[in-house]
Amino acid sequence: MLKASALWLWVVILWGQPVVAVDDMVAQHSVRIAIVNVASLLENAPQSKAADAKLKLDFVPREQKLEADQKAIRQLEDELTARSEAGVLSESEKVQRQRELRDLQRKYTREMEDFREAVRSARDMAIDTLQAGIIQAIGEVREQEKIDIVLRESNYIVASDRIDITAKVMLHLEQKFQAQQTLEPAGKQE
Repeated sequence: MLKASALWLWVVILWGQPVVAVDDMVAQHSVRIAIVNVASLLENAPQSKAADAKLKLDFVPREQKLEADQKAIRQLEDELTARSEAGVLSESEKVQRQRELRDLQRKYTREMEDFREAVRSARDMAIDTLQAGIIQAIGEVREQEKIDIVLRESNYIVASDRIDITAKVMLHLEQKFQAQQTLEPAGKQE
């Protein structure tokens, strides 16, 4: 009986010991979770605003040219209609001018499609670059703050403001943008 009690005591001690050690390990290594609003970062980051300004700068002249071309085509249409109705144009001249007008309209349509595709492609590339920069910034803030898991705003139901790192990531993005702006003028002077 004494041997059975002693054996039972050893089993309880040995069995209970690892459980305490695991509990201590979990307590020492708590998991830190944070959330981030990626949509807000995409919309408000200075890199986003700079990319938007660059796209406008790159494409506004071409857009203005297309608008001027469209206005010129409308004027030609109106002129052709007015001269046709007035009976000033011969039938062969009318057909020739209609053909020229159709050619201009086709050319304009192709140029407009090319323009839209170029804008779409440039915008997609800018968004891809911006998203990669934001993901990198989130990772850098995660490392600095020693966070184990970062969830995006669409992957949870409810969370405390205490674990929202969106403002920290935005500050990090702003600092990176300022540092980049400081370096760019020096690089352009060379």
